[in-house]
Amino acid sequence: MNDRIVRAFIVSLGVGLVSTGVFAHHGAAVYDNDTTVEVAGKVTRFEFVNPHVLIYAAVTDADGKVVEWSGELTSPNRLARAQRSTVKWHKDMFQPGDDITLIGNPARNGAPSLRLREVIDGDGTQLIGGS
Repeated sequence: MNDRIVRAFIVSLGVGLVSTGVFAHHGAAVYDNDTTVEVAGKVTRFEFVNPHVLIYAAVTDADGKVVEWSGELTSPNRLARAQRSTVKWHKDMFQPGDDITLIGNPARNGAPSLRLREVIDGDGTQLIGGS
């Protein structure tokens, strides 16, 4: 009987720990929703993967230092079907070296990271966001 109780406790503990991580994942608390930042640079990586599409760009700051910024969007599936997008998003959409402008809410901790609101390509085409 004690063996069953110990196993049940371990399984319950494991399920509790996993579910806490899942619920903690979603949320915008790490971003400053009252501030908008715009950065322009060259794509270094593009990850069209779950749970969020990520765009990385090398951006030259005011001091001439190159900083890699990351921008987070929704899931690939939602982006590919997005009604507010002017294009159909796909995994080969951006290549390293492509010009890009990222506009969004910055990370509260000062990290070069944005929750993206707008993405503009090198031709000036607004790919997502805006009015």
